[in-house]
Amino acid sequence: MASRPIQRLADAFSKLPGVGPRQALRFVFFLLREERTYAAELGDAVRKLHDEVKRCTQCYKTFDVNGPAGSGTAAVAFCEICRDSRRKQHYVLVVEKEVDLQNIEGTGRYDGTYHVLGGTVNPLDSSAPSRLHVRELFSRLERRAADGRLELILGTSATTEGDTTALYLERTLSPLKARFEGFTISRLGRGLTTGTELEYSDEATISSALENRK
Repeated sequence: MASRPIQRLADAFSKLPGVGPRQALRFVFFLLREERTYAAELGDAVRKLHDEVKRCTQCYKTFDVNGPAGSGTAAVAFCEICRDSRRKQHYVLVVEKEVDLQNIEGTGRYDGTYHVLGGTVNPLDSSAPSRLHVRELFSRLERRAADGRLELILGTSATTEGDTTALYLERTLSPLKARFEGFTISRLGRGLTTGTELEYSDEATISSALENRK
């Protein structure tokens, strides 16, 4: 049995996604082998995380308040993508999580905007939709659709949860399609094989899915 300080830190690490008890212990023992300065730098980075990183109030992507988008102030509302006048505002690509956004950006083939849901709709959990940024998406699209052409691209993964989420969004947003003639909804093409998570797809596959959306 590990000592209490070691176990306490291991328990904290084990709350991270994909980290089990054994791997959490390996993290702790790694820190013990390293110089104290490394642990101090790690602790300092964790302490400052919530102060230096904010979420965009439009798309919910994170951004550095001290970087180009933040300009050194925590009062900034939008991330660097939403503030970029070169991005096509009439394209909104919905993704489950921010790492999916980063993968799509890596292709260099998409120049629109995004909306990060923050998860997926679980068919076995009726409360799941309330934890996602769906209401905010509806309001955002409603404002933008009034200005004319608008395409919402459903960029959920080709998994059961991803498909369920896409269907849920289509039903939820159907009133907007009825109200605004210029509002359309498309989905990424099946360059993504069934069961594939966007997070683990390569750039060529994502590019194909973007080009063949329907």
